[in-house]
Amino acid sequence: MDGILPPGWLTGACLAMMPAVLLLAALPGVKATRGAALAARRRVRRAALLALAGAVLGDLAFGLGARLDLVPVRLPLPGFGFDLPLSIAVNGLTMVLATLVSFVVAVIAHYSVRYLDGDPQQARFFRLLAFTAAGFLVAVIAGNLGLFTLAIIATGFSLHRLLAFYGDRPKAVMAAHKKSIFSRTADLLLALATLSVGQGVGSLQFDAIARAAERSGTLPLSLQVAAWLIVGAVILKSAHFPFQGWLIQVMEAPTPVSALMHAGVVYSGAIVALRTSPLLVREPEALLFLGAVGLLTIMIASLVMTTQTAVKSMLAWSTTAQLGFMSLELGLGLFPLALMHLVGHSLYKAHAFLSSGSVTDQLRQVPAAGKETPGPAAWLAMVILGLCISVAGAWFIGEDPFVGAVPIALVVIVAVAVSQILFKGFQFGGMVERATAVAIATGMGVLYFLLHRLFSGWFAPDLAAALEAGGGPGPGPGLGFGLAAAAAVGFLLLGWLQGPGRARLPERLQVALYIHLYNGLYVDYWVEQFSHRFWSDKVGVEPRRRNLALESLQSMARNREVLVESGVVR
Repeated sequence: MDGILPPGWLTGACLAMMPAVLLLAALPGVKATRGAALAARRRVRRAALLALAGAVLGDLAFGLGARLDLVPVRLPLPGFGFDLPLSIAVNGLTMVLATLVSFVVAVIAHYSVRYLDGDPQQARFFRLLAFTAAGFLVAVIAGNLGLFTLAIIATGFSLHRLLAFYGDRPKAVMAAHKKSIFSRTADLLLALATLSVGQGVGSLQFDAIARAAERSGTLPLSLQVAAWLIVGAVILKSAHFPFQGWLIQVMEAPTPVSALMHAGVVYSGAIVALRTSPLLVREPEALLFLGAVGLLTIMIASLVMTTQTAVKSMLAWSTTAQLGFMSLELGLGLFPLALMHLVGHSLYKAHAFLSSGSVTDQLRQVPAAGKETPGPAAWLAMVILGLCISVAGAWFIGEDPFVGAVPIALVVIVAVAVSQILFKGFQFGGMVERATAVAIATGMGVLYFLLHRLFSGWFAPDLAAALEAGGGPGPGPGLGFGLAAAAAVGFLLLGWLQGPGRARLPERLQVALYIHLYNGLYVDYWVEQFSHRFWSDKVGVEPRRRNLALESLQSMARNREVLVESGVVR
């Protein structure tokens, strides 16, 4: 193999082939007939499978070759002092993301064949799907910030067409236009960050950015500004509170589009943060701000999610909470952990959306008999047991859970997570169920830390190196401790409210919280009013001003028996 094509270049060729085959599949046919539509969907499905095969072959070749950046073409930008290379980053982060995205796209393309069968616009749908996937793959493999930004802009425009695929649905059109407000703003921030980096570094290559950030005694003003611009783009791209409304409402789009959005494209913010992590760790206040916004998003979205009655809305709020969790991990400097979270949540969310019909059946199942509701003392015991499991898991893989604020916060977060498993298992009186819950919680805790070690040492060593170059976990000793402590307290509070704490609240407070949380604290209402000023001709007349809280309260009063039976009000 070395005599024909070096492994690094073979990997780069495989990576370049992946978006290329999808772009070719996106080309329109000669005639708009049913036969042409069937040919288009077959072509896109085969291209998706070929892209996945290219990712697998690239992974095998990457295991034989060294890490490098391939720059086959450079486009001059007169007057800017730097050029735009069409480069590919051949490293562990690229291979993980490219394999993940190609797998998700292949699954979605396969699912869409049956979902769109008989739709007169299916050819247009599959071409848009292929073009969107190709654009996102270019962003994933891009070796520089400029190419990443251009690819994300192109992906956003084609995704807008997919989100508004059913043009006769006003809510779908409105959600697409609301997304465009935040997406175009984030694109502008990325473009400005690209210019700032180019002026400050003289190159847009991610490797050059990392070297400039690591070698600078005091970070130049242009790179400080670029770091803040990137953080702003991450917040908007990741639909953090209060900019999350569009992500909740894209459910009006076809289910494959929702899956593509929630399992892929929405992670573009986290991806650019991972790519530029050597720069972000040199601007700790920007990381702190990102982590704080992520924590706020977790708190609100996790509570709102429990009030939703529609399965897709619940999944969308879940995505918002998980994106906030990724930003919290980024803010704490846990870059390999954020990558692990991205991979796991992407696979889960793709499956959840594509099987949302069966999820509805599962949620409608009658609860098993013999369940009890443990009180505060039992909940505290579960948290303590979860803490023991979390500490044991960290020690099992050779990490000290008591050194530094960030590791302590991570142990507490994992403890709260596994305590929820214990809490549900101990609702049953049988010893078999409780022993099973303890075994599952222990396995999950150990597995979490094992995967953390795996991603840090194998899949993303560059991210761990960027973390060490920035001085270790967290955005500085004082700032890192404050954010870590807030995260630990926040997760304990969430565990309490989702456990026995809700029953301890007065009934009137429960009802009030349910109303306001069900409506997402009303922040999206003002965004919708703003959007109607630009697109009222496309989405219908401007909605009348109304008291959403009063309407929700009246609706709840009419259905109070249902609320009591479902356990919302006790």
